[in-house]
Amino acid sequence: MLGRRHFFGTTAALVLIFAMLAAPASAKQPVKGASSWSSQVAISAVNQPDPTRGSQLSDVAINASGQAIAAWDQFLYSNGGSASIGAAVASGGRWSTPFTISSGGGFSTQPRVAVGADGTMAVSWVSADATGQDHIRVAVRPAGSSVWTTSTLATFVPSGVAITRVVPVGIAANGDVTAAWNVWDGTKNVVQAATKPGGGTWSAATTLSSPTADALYFDLAVNARGDAAVAYTMSPYSGYVAGTWAEAVSRPAGGAWTAPVKISETISSAVGYVMNPVIGLDDAGRATVIYTGTGLEATRQLADGTWTATANPIITTPIQGATFTSPDLAVDGNGNAVATVAIFDPTINVDRSSVYVARGAPGGSWTAQQRLTDPTVPVDAYATRAAMSQAGGLVLVGWVDHYHGTVQVSRFANGSWGAATTIGKGTAWSAFQEQLGLSAGSDTVAVAIWKNAKTGTQTMGSMFSG
Repeated sequence: MLGRRHFFGTTAALVLIFAMLAAPASAKQPVKGASSWSSQVAISAVNQPDPTRGSQLSDVAINASGQAIAAWDQFLYSNGGSASIGAAVASGGRWSTPFTISSGGGFSTQPRVAVGADGTMAVSWVSADATGQDHIRVAVRPAGSSVWTTSTLATFVPSGVAITRVVPVGIAANGDVTAAWNVWDGTKNVVQAATKPGGGTWSAATTLSSPTADALYFDLAVNARGDAAVAYTMSPYSGYVAGTWAEAVSRPAGGAWTAPVKISETISSAVGYVMNPVIGLDDAGRATVIYTGTGLEATRQLADGTWTATANPIITTPIQGATFTSPDLAVDGNGNAVATVAIFDPTINVDRSSVYVARGAPGGSWTAQQRLTDPTVPVDAYATRAAMSQAGGLVLVGWVDHYHGTVQVSRFANGSWGAATTIGKGTAWSAFQEQLGLSAGSDTVAVAIWKNAKTGTQTMGSMFSG
């Protein structure tokens, strides 16, 4: 599920003047035929440019039948400004005419999407109204229907630290939809969730985070059976005394949520922070979680319910002042995993970001990290994304090379990562504004979307067929 994630604060810290180097990057071009990416197509209208200090976000998901849903922010700057959520659906490799899906009024942003094996689709967003309230909204289109129904799952007055809130969604094979979000309760951030059975109505919200947790960053995963899990980390802004750590909760299909369990070490604010959790579930409902701490770290839930020991850095760097951005994780049905992150090197005469990966086994061990971008070529890579099919036959990592204005994907096959394939061109105006969505529906079906900001902002897409 989680076709794609956006992380709070990590890339925004890179609003820098990037030094540009000169040599071209080498990458394979997409080739028509078996196991190839289609030519890029525009799936949205040409919308307004990104704001100077922000980025219009997007997300995409696809199922094994090739049914896909994509959504994106649509900002307007006239008449006081406004924002809505645009969307398009795809079937048989063809995208529909784009449409505005957000309703209920308000300044609607931060879309997330999911699609189930039966074709049920969901799009979520957060709407801010003129009274200062935020509304958590999810639109669902049942399998076999063309009608979207939007529900408001929570309303609250935001306060505390100003963050970009999101509402991750996941859909079981039978069409049950689960959504998670966090709200400000007056003293702290509280993670909540609700579920809509196929053909039914939304449940009441359930609070997932522990009573004293200020759960600022979080993520949701749902598998085909309907098991769900959420990982969250403590706010570094309120955790400067106690430090920060990660906790997780889970729910079997049709069951109740467990009590929170601590799954990471505690990092003192004098040293750093535990942040940016990403969670994935295998077919048995066992979770893998990555987070930024001492580098990119990982922990794996074992068959007896315990978690592998932490701290467990799987991707690190000796570079002073390096920044880890856009960490992502994909997990297949057997519990195999791939983690990726972009690491920005601020060294004088380098000033660029590179892609790193590591692969995890069901037992919790990880391979040595590997750099996918060529250090001898001035690739400046952002918006790293990972995708794996449920059966594990398709393993992908993608990124945006901001220096060359290209979108690239590498596939792991026959024991090694292949050369990067350029699947599209035309990317964001600034490096920190780059967006990439990547989702694998089966061993032979995948989709990617990104933005072209050369004239306004337009969402582009490409389909993989193998």
